[in-house]
Amino acid sequence: MRVMKFTFAMLEQFHPGLLELCRGADLVIVSHSAAGRMEADKLGLPTVSVTLMAEAIPVKDPHDHLLKRMLMGMAGAGMGLLMTHPIDQIRKRAGLLPMGPTGITSEKLNLIPLSPQISPPNPLWEPRHHLTGYWFAPAPETWTPPADLVAFLEAGDPPVVVSLGAMALSGEDSLEAAQITLEAMRQAGLRAIIQGWDDAMKQLPILPTVFHAGSIPHDWLLAHASGLVHHGGFGTTASGFRAGIPMLVIPHIIDQFIWGGKVAQLGVGPQPISRPKLKAENMAAALSEMQSLAMRQKAAELGAAIRSEPDGVAEAVRLIEGMV
Repeated sequence: MRVMKFTFAMLEQFHPGLLELCRGADLVIVSHSAAGRMEADKLGLPTVSVTLMAEAIPVKDPHDHLLKRMLMGMAGAGMGLLMTHPIDQIRKRAGLLPMGPTGITSEKLNLIPLSPQISPPNPLWEPRHHLTGYWFAPAPETWTPPADLVAFLEAGDPPVVVSLGAMALSGEDSLEAAQITLEAMRQAGLRAIIQGWDDAMKQLPILPTVFHAGSIPHDWLLAHASGLVHHGGFGTTASGFRAGIPMLVIPHIIDQFIWGGKVAQLGVGPQPISRPKLKAENMAAALSEMQSLAMRQKAAELGAAIRSEPDGVAEAVRLIEGMV
């Protein structure tokens, strides 16, 4: 609820700036945050939407029994009250009509940047929904790894990368989370590269088997890793799948729980451990499970399959140009 309230406040606060950015555009690509949709409607511009979770696409299955349809209807109404009503109030204050039946998603083209290995397309989707494959950003051509990082990698076995994204920013939870992680790595006997917890890591003794890193392109870093511990964000999960390494997900909010479950379901990582339940002991046990031959093989096979897929960005561009 806090995240949703924050998002709604930001949508309204940045409406004037987004409106100016959209003037003169041919179309606006809108994420599931809804940013850009209101501005496109105000300017009469077409939209292309992007959905990061296949589970968020409504499906009417004629084979569903009555009870399931009733429950899904109730769930949809509840989500409408939580999300649609606040956005419609913002739209009203901006002089716009309420959202239509398709909500945030575009009536013409909705892109799903997921690999079919992770979420196969549903034959019951409306024709406007298209699975494109993942969209990956390559490392900048001018980027080179720091010399001390290269020396650390060359000094021992491939490390486990710990990258909790925005969940590892400074805050009251940072010190405890960093302490748990360092102790879990010690218990599991693993080398680690840790990103984030900048203030907390300065307060803690760091063993020679741990390297505290800044921002590093995922495609380069994960190619040198034996595993990945992360928060379950969409982008980090996708990078882990492509790298073909086992993952431990520590979900904090919203869709991170879905991606943590997907990792375990695919057999490329242990069961996720939510942040409130994270202890050095259960994290160490999960890290040891990640080193199993079976899990490493499954992760490697999945990574190879994703890397062999056509370029998802090129497919998205093709679909957008076809619509225009």
